[in-house]
Amino acid sequence: MDNKLEIKYGNQKQLFEILDEEIRVNLNTAKHKLKYNIPLEDIENSWYIEKGSLDKTTVRLYTSLFLNLFLILCAVALLNNAPPLALKILCSFLLLPFIFMLIKNIREYEEKHIKSSKHLYFIYTKKNAVEVNTFIELVYQKQIDFFRKKYFLIDPVLPYNIQYERYIWLYTNKYINENEYEVIKEDLDKYFNFNPTI
Repeated sequence: MDNKLEIKYGNQKQLFEILDEEIRVNLNTAKHKLKYNIPLEDIENSWYIEKGSLDKTTVRLYTSLFLNLFLILCAVALLNNAPPLALKILCSFLLLPFIFMLIKNIREYEEKHIKSSKHLYFIYTKKNAVEVNTFIELVYQKQIDFFRKKYFLIDPVLPYNIQYERYIWLYTNKYINENEYEVIKEDLDKYFNFNPTI
């Protein structure tokens, strides 16, 4: 599975990359223009969906363009003594491309947010829904692997009770199954019973 996800929607772009201990995020959207890393430890296993915001700068640009063209054409028509019907026809033909561009830029999309220490959201459309969901599952799987690699070992330096609490935490959060929990607990007990001075 690819550790990268690139989402393009209109003039918005998002780039995500899963590294060993963090996710690299590059947002260039209507809301944010940010680049940062989020540690895998800071990502929670909960998400929500909200409506995306439209790109206001593009809508403003097209509105300004329409109004300027309309004023220029009105001035030209009035200076040349154009009949009133010509002005109405000209206005309606000029209004059609503006309406088309407005509809194109007001298209609604959704954002799928994952709770974390920093902004982690994906532009979520029907076209990329499967790809985004697959990537999110990969993030959660990498997070499980990260926690197992970090905490699912016997550390000779740490006291028994701290290690035992780590294993309980791994088990209650379903990072390890019951069989793995029993095996590591048994190994921990053997290690500390074998070395009573520790």
